[in-house]
Amino acid sequence: MERISRRTFLRSTAALGGLAVISACAGPSATPSAAPSGSAATPTATPKPIAVKGAWVAMTANQMIWPIAVEAGYFKKYGIDLDLSYINGSSTAVPALINGDIGITTVAGSAVVSAQAGGQDLVMIAGFLNKAVWKVMAGPGITSIDQVRGKTIAVTRIGNADYFAWQTIAARQGWKSDELKFVSANDVPGQITFLKTGNAQVIAVSPPNNALAATQAGAKEILDTSVYDEPEQQVGLVAMRKWLGENRPAALGTLKASVEAMARWPKDPPFVKDVIKKYLKIEDQQVIDAGYDAYAKIWPQAPYPTEPGLQRVIDQVAATNAKAKDLKPQQMIDRSFVQELESSGFIAQIYK
Repeated sequence: MERISRRTFLRSTAALGGLAVISACAGPSATPSAAPSGSAATPTATPKPIAVKGAWVAMTANQMIWPIAVEAGYFKKYGIDLDLSYINGSSTAVPALINGDIGITTVAGSAVVSAQAGGQDLVMIAGFLNKAVWKVMAGPGITSIDQVRGKTIAVTRIGNADYFAWQTIAARQGWKSDELKFVSANDVPGQITFLKTGNAQVIAVSPPNNALAATQAGAKEILDTSVYDEPEQQVGLVAMRKWLGENRPAALGTLKASVEAMARWPKDPPFVKDVIKKYLKIEDQQVIDAGYDAYAKIWPQAPYPTEPGLQRVIDQVAATNAKAKDLKPQQMIDRSFVQELESSGFIAQIYK
């Protein structure tokens, strides 16, 4: 498994291409016994934080929710002792999740659907990004999406979210699956290199990587999929159902930190932009701004995963995996975590 600790990641100068993953390592402390009658009350011990391991999985601004929560101290605030790492891509993170190497992750709905189609009981408990935000960037000679049919498209990896984005685009354009040729570039820097060298003519990336493609490869934007304005379950908080049953306090603490990080995004642009700069290793302020602006108004207050959004992703995956065809959105969602925070007044308090 390709896994880099937060300390190692932040010391590294190598560019990394490429959802976040948490595994509970300790349970809550035992409740202190009551003081004897008539004696002075014993001070209540501070509960021991739940030690967890986590990872974010793509070098893009929509993966910055957990880094923001780390830098702002939100995990510690909610009793989570997080060791955050980077894992390159959901296609690497999900097997680690299934094997029990990690416990909880933020990946796109396509990763959940693909795992469920393979018989693995992955569940999404929160939807951070409930619509697709992909920028289709093209090399020289291509000026419209209509010209992409028959061209070579560089994706990070077959099976990652950017690969499945092309299923929606193809359906919209009326293309058949065999009218597009895909090559795996491993990560976003690889995609941009393929575009720059002419080994691919088109890529689909999420902000701010569209700005990087423009500055580094001279690419031009020919489609913004947000114009479709349709539900599509992108980044969300995902775990095995069994893990969630055994580690609910860890999942709730993680979700609380995530909600507060999303609330911080539109309120504190300088702080968020500093996190983008630090974790994505970007110096160009225009690129940083592009990553911030793309998501400033898009995070949901109560981040429920959406059934229509997951149905769209099921349709995407089923285009290349027949086992996904009969899946239902309800079997891969657990709304109880967000519902608990909402009914307790936590979310309303955060957004006051």
